[in-house]
Amino acid sequence: MGASASREKFRESVTALIKEDVSPDYAEFWDELWKIPSSPEEVFELLSPESARKLRDERFDNLATLFTQATAQLCQIVETPYNNYFDQALNCVRVLTRILPFLLEKGDLGDSDPNVEHLCWGIEPNRVESEGDSIVGRVIGGDDDDGFASPAKTNDNGQSVIESKTITDHDIDDDDQEPLALLVIHAAMHMLFLPQFTCDFYDEDVGDSYADKESSKGSQSGKNGNELKSTKEKSKKESKREQKEAKENDIVRKEAGLGVTQYAESGVSLRPKPASIVWTDGCGVSSHQLGYDGGTRKYDKNRVEVLRLLLSACCDPLFSNPDEYNPLASRWLAVAVGADAPNSICLFYSLLNTILSYDPNGIGVPYSSTFASDAYVRLVELSSQVLCVLLDCGVPGSPVPVRNAHGEAIVEFDEASKTGFNIFRTLLARIDSVKELTFIYYGFARLLRSVYESKNTYLPNSTKSLHCFQEVLILFWKMLEENPIFMSHILTECDITEIVVPVCYLLYQSRKDPAQVGLVHICTFILLKLSGERSFGVNLNKPFNTSLPCDIPLFSGGHADLIAISLHKIVVNGSFKFVSLYSCFVTVICNISPYWRKMSLVAAVKLVNLFELFSSPKFLYSGEKSYKHLSLLLEVFNNIIQYQYHDSQHLVYAILRRKDSFGRLSCLTLSKAKAQCKQVYGRKTKVQYDADASVKRINIIDKESLDKIGNMDSSSAKPPHLLDKNSDSSKSSRDDLSDISSVIGDQFYPSEKWIAELKETLPIETITRLLQHLAPVVDEIVHRKQGVVDEVEILEVLKNVTMVGLLPVPHAIVVRKYQPNQYTALWFTAFLWGVIFVRNQGLPIFDGEAIRIFKIPFSEEQHDSPETKK
Repeated sequence: MGASASREKFRESVTALIKEDVSPDYAEFWDELWKIPSSPEEVFELLSPESARKLRDERFDNLATLFTQATAQLCQIVETPYNNYFDQALNCVRVLTRILPFLLEKGDLGDSDPNVEHLCWGIEPNRVESEGDSIVGRVIGGDDDDGFASPAKTNDNGQSVIESKTITDHDIDDDDQEPLALLVIHAAMHMLFLPQFTCDFYDEDVGDSYADKESSKGSQSGKNGNELKSTKEKSKKESKREQKEAKENDIVRKEAGLGVTQYAESGVSLRPKPASIVWTDGCGVSSHQLGYDGGTRKYDKNRVEVLRLLLSACCDPLFSNPDEYNPLASRWLAVAVGADAPNSICLFYSLLNTILSYDPNGIGVPYSSTFASDAYVRLVELSSQVLCVLLDCGVPGSPVPVRNAHGEAIVEFDEASKTGFNIFRTLLARIDSVKELTFIYYGFARLLRSVYESKNTYLPNSTKSLHCFQEVLILFWKMLEENPIFMSHILTECDITEIVVPVCYLLYQSRKDPAQVGLVHICTFILLKLSGERSFGVNLNKPFNTSLPCDIPLFSGGHADLIAISLHKIVVNGSFKFVSLYSCFVTVICNISPYWRKMSLVAAVKLVNLFELFSSPKFLYSGEKSYKHLSLLLEVFNNIIQYQYHDSQHLVYAILRRKDSFGRLSCLTLSKAKAQCKQVYGRKTKVQYDADASVKRINIIDKESLDKIGNMDSSSAKPPHLLDKNSDSSKSSRDDLSDISSVIGDQFYPSEKWIAELKETLPIETITRLLQHLAPVVDEIVHRKQGVVDEVEILEVLKNVTMVGLLPVPHAIVVRKYQPNQYTALWFTAFLWGVIFVRNQGLPIFDGEAIRIFKIPFSEEQHDSPETKK
């Protein structure tokens, strides 16, 4: 059948399903439907969103038969994986990928529909027979009208032959039946490791360690004494290496506060079995454990198809109202992340290693990345999306290592049976090998680094850029949140600046684009999370020598200077929608300031500029708590002056040059405040913006703000109650920087109480004493030189002046740490699905009309054609 003929035949079949009732016993129709060769694009085009909803709402019996038979055939191909039927199985995968999101619109988190509930989670006799995950339905290629299939046999010519038999009610035990929702997810997870479909043939017994294998080989070749001796020596070296790594891992666990390994008699194994089917080596699996070449790309297209099906089956959160979203409510996701999910451990390591082993630069030669197949790039993108989704439900996994008597990592049955258990989050939390943590970190660094390296070449387009960097940032965030050892490891054993540079580059480049607000949020949260650790601030003193393809001013300093300059640029030259992040920006700078050495002149001037901006009447009187930005900036100055004075003459000089700004603030009175407020706002009852406002709602995605690389507009997505404030000197206090003074737009008027609170809050005494002592010194130099003085001379004088005994007693170092809450969790879920929605518009898996986790305004034209341009 030609391409045009098959396309027309598929169109006729879809039209028949929509316009008339088709009996499940009409074998000729259903068999022909599954055998029609069709591409994913044809399935999605011919089965439009309007057709899918019409099929669901008006011909539900047809949709039920379509869903049931497609699932049955996938389960059958899992039981009898013959490549003769792989094309037909792919047709089933594509149809299920198309219709599942429309079923989930009426599922657990959407508008509940009893028909959908019964179809997905009900159990009917004669439809399902469960043996593990198997279902008996119409066999791929079967011609029997009513019967079901038995396992395949071989004829005299060696060809596969399917024998059919009828399953009666007596053959099926209701207790063994499983719902279709569970079967389709389990079938997809099985198909991701189907021999000759998504992986090579493998041995079920594979799983022994490398040393055991070599020892076994050596004993079998005992006739050759030299080989046996060599094998034993190799085994000893391997054993010593493993013992050394185990000691290093124990040290890392103790430093992270996890204590010693616990032991239990039995539990759910966390070891990939068989390890040989994992797609590529890296974390959890070494290269010698793979049963085939991990670099093979021959299965990528099929893996992409099945991952797309798994993603569509887990899209429940899209249809939940933000205020009602519950990460434990989706039964579809619960099935996918349950302890009994087939191949879940192999899938976790396959997805993670596929992402982190990908190198957009290829082999390092210009234009070598162009040889990477589109299927491979798409596989990396889908792997990152699916892994993010699987990690975004359930409850966090316990990072405490538990092993059985054989030393195998396990999860105790009691924990695995709890509501909300997520095996993927548990696996992520349990990664504690120094080697694997290093592999993960530098994998993230390489991927994010490619974002700016691809634009920093002499030859145009010689290096491929990473398009799924937002998903990679989400995964990096998940690692920071879920795995306590990872944070400690990257700050003490790795070069954290390799992550800081691309994060700052993305912040700097995204400052003017309203569609990039979500990206700016997650980059800010990452910096905020890292800045809560002392090691992070110390490591930022590494000199910054990277050339970035942007207009960032030249400076001679460290990576702390880079962070300050980038955040300053967002404030003074960024989108208005970043106002709600200003507190986070200044908090990041405040956290790293006590350890900031040799501040550059550029960074010093930028910080003083920020002070002038936040102390300006327009900003200061925009909200009752707007002065908190000033309080944090003054704390930055105090930290640097009191702890790093001799390396910070540039900052001291910048403060001296703007001494009038500090003097006006210290001398502020109620009458002056009222006069300034009246001068700026006059008789207005509304202000342009509230600098301290925090909006407790999930962002709205506008069609116009969806750009080519999948960014989303999250203008008002700042989560409330973000920060926790702790002191290094056993001092502990809370300072919720997200307190809001008034509803956005309400005018604020200074009062005596407000002036008193401002004076009490602003730590300006250190700056005042500094100015009192150094201002006369500088004025004298200028007078002596008759106003013609070299800046270097003043800097040298400031460097040699001692302030011991002149400044107040150094205060305790205060660190404000990121504090997770339900709003931040909801924001990350909405941001993740917004990215996934936009990134899957080439083949539009999801239709925006029923999405609720974020809002998509539709014009009349868009409503007629809801498919969004990629």
